[in-house]
Amino acid sequence: MKLSTFAMIVTILAAVFGLAFILIPAQVATFYGVSQVPAGLWVTRYFGASLLFIAMIYWSYSHVSPAAKSWPKLLIFSIIYDAIQLILTTMALLSGVGNSNGWSSVVLYALLIIGSLYFLGECKKARAN
Repeated sequence: MKLSTFAMIVTILAAVFGLAFILIPAQVATFYGVSQVPAGLWVTRYFGASLLFIAMIYWSYSHVSPAAKSWPKLLIFSIIYDAIQLILTTMALLSGVGNSNGWSSVVLYALLIIGSLYFLGECKKARAN
């Protein structure tokens, strides 16, 4: 897989989830087994907006060369973000918040971390050439 393909996968995932959290937050929360109060829906929409921002960043990078100096920084920041999300989601699920659908998010964050780590190495190789 090329880095541009990975960037488009992250773009699509972040955009789809971001729009879902903004447009239908109660339904998304129900899917994950979380009941929402109005304030929770507001925070859920904020999370959706953050995901759309991530989608825009990755989309803007989808045609940037892997040798670019900014790619490693983006990938490192993505690893940090995904690791925090993975930990928070795992802690919530283990404490009884949500349902088994939440584990799909844990898997997704783990895969994104693995992908970012892989392409961090590929960027280093591209810059060495």
